Formats: sequence, C-alpha cells, structure tokens
Amino acid sequence: MEIMERELACEVVRDLLPLYVDGMVSDVSKKSIDTHLGHCTECNEIYHDMASHLETETPPAEVSDIKRFLKKTKKMYLIYGLGVLSFIAIIVCLIVDLAVNKGITWSLIAGSSCLFADALIYTLLTCKKHKGCILMAVISIGTFVLLSVIQITRYYLIRTGTVWLFRYGLPILLLWLFVLWLPVLGRTFLKWNIWDCIALFLFLIIIGNYATKLITGDYMWEDILHMQGFISNALGEIICIIVFVIIGRSTKWRK
Repeated sequence: MEIMERELACEVVRDLLPLYVDGMVSDVSKKSIDTHLGHCTECNEIYHDMASHLETETPPAEVSDIKRFLKKTKKMYLIYGLGVLSFIAIIVCLIVDLAVNKGITWSLIAGSSCLFADALIYTLLTCKKHKGCILMAVISIGTFVLLSVIQITRYYLIRTGTVWLFRYGLPILLLWLFVLWLPVLGRTFLKWNIWDCIALFLFLIIIGNYATKLITGDYMWEDILHMQGFISNALGEIICIIVFVIIGRSTKWRK
C-alpha cells in the first residue's frame, strides 16, 4: 500500500515538474515538491535533467537584449556613417563646382544621386514588412526626381541639350517602372514563386524594349514583325522564360 502511494506521489510530482521548473506552481505545491525531491532520488534526477536542459536551450533575457542592442547599434552607426560620408561628398562637389564653374551645375546632379542612394540603403536596412513594394516606391520617386534634376541642370543651368523629360524621359520611366512593379506586386500580394516572377519580368522586358524604341523613334510598327529584330530583341528572353516557367512548375509539383 505504501509503495502504491509513493508511486502515485512520484507520478504527480513528475507531472508538475515542468511547471515547477518554470516557477508557475503555488507556494503550497512548491513546498510539497521540495519535500518530495529531498527524499526521492529518481524524481530529483529528472528535475535536474529538466532544469539543465532548460538552461542550455533558453538563453538569459539579458543576453538576448544585449544582442538586439548591438545589432541595432551596428545598423544605426552604418546609417549615420553613410549619411556623414554623403554629406561630405555633397559639400566637396558643391565647393569644386562653385570654384570651377562659378555656380551650381553638375554638383546638383551629384548631390541628388547621393541622396537617392542613401534613401535606397536606408530602406533596405530599416524596412521589415513589404520591403519590395516600399523599395520600389523609393526607386520610382527617386528616379523621377533625379531625371528632373538632370533636365533642369542641363537645360536651364548649363544651357545644353533639349527639353526631353516629358517627351522621352517620363514615358520611358513609367514604362520601365511598370516592368519592375508588376513582378514585385505578384510576389508580394499574389505569392507567386520567384521563378514565375522572373519569367514575367523577362516577358515584360521584351515589351519594354520594343516600346522604348517606338517612343524614341528607333523602330516603326512594321519593324516589329521582322525576324531579324525578333532574334536580336526577344529570342534570348523567350528561351529563358520557357526555362524559368519549367523550373517554377517543377518546384510547385515537388511541394
């Protein structure tokens, strides 16, 4: 009878040991378990194994906090360092431009390019959710601003070139932004696999190449049907599209 009661007590204690190790039992239960572990060698060994296993798997909270702090600090110093270097580069370009050209000309383009690069790097380092869409938004806005700065600098400040931004620059920019945006949206919201996105991107490149040449006047509509133009502009992309579609389908079938 005493053996059965002791075995029952051991079973109860072993069931409570996970809560006991985590400190989630009441004071009365803790006192009872302490008393039992004082005279039961088997339960005491199980308790020590369980406690040591928990210590090896669960790092102290202070260690995790320190790692997060160091990672955040490293990222912060990287961002601040790039910002300081960009600021120095912009100031140097401005001083040289003023000294040589007696005005602000090419330094405006250089400064805009540095700011554009900083915005891209900052987005890559800090953005966590929907990074592809946010990065594409930065690219879209930054590219338009940079093209506008180039147009203003060349035509109005340097007095060279023509007003090409609205005739060529903006239509071509919108065209290629569409080529970039569509695979990113498919990957982000429709959850397409990477191979289908690459295949779509290559298909849109074919359309983009033809449309760009039509906008700039290098192509006429009847030139699109010529076999020589097709081979030079689309054959390689079509072969790659077929390969990536096959890879995408085989990957999906394996899953």
